[in-house]
Amino acid sequence: VILNDPFLGKRVEEGNFSTVPLKDEFLENARLFIFETYCRIHQRIDMGVLFEKLNLNYEEGERWIVNLIRNSKLDAKIDSETGTVIMEPNQPNVYEQLIDHTKALQGRTYKLVGQLLEPAQAQPAR
Repeated sequence: VILNDPFLGKRVEEGNFSTVPLKDEFLENARLFIFETYCRIHQRIDMGVLFEKLNLNYEEGERWIVNLIRNSKLDAKIDSETGTVIMEPNQPNVYEQLIDHTKALQGRTYKLVGQLLEPAQAQPAR
């Protein structure tokens, strides 16, 4: 598809070679998008099925997933015996939860004070 696209598939002629500069980057981002979408749905993923969808052979695909895990783009484990990728649950740490709850508490307190002061400000001064 990218080779036929008039904008993304623009060919660059260098001597006897004709290349599409964005092809590799586009394919990598497309693989990553498909993989992220697939991981949101499944907790345990068969690598053979996944690599077929990503258009990778088994060795390339395994190397690709290991690189994702190393670069901290993926929180998962590879089970070599069963040939699956096991996704780790994505839970925020305790400190992030505390900060979020504190922010929410501050906002609710501000609204509550505003509601309490509203009737007092509406009464005319005596």
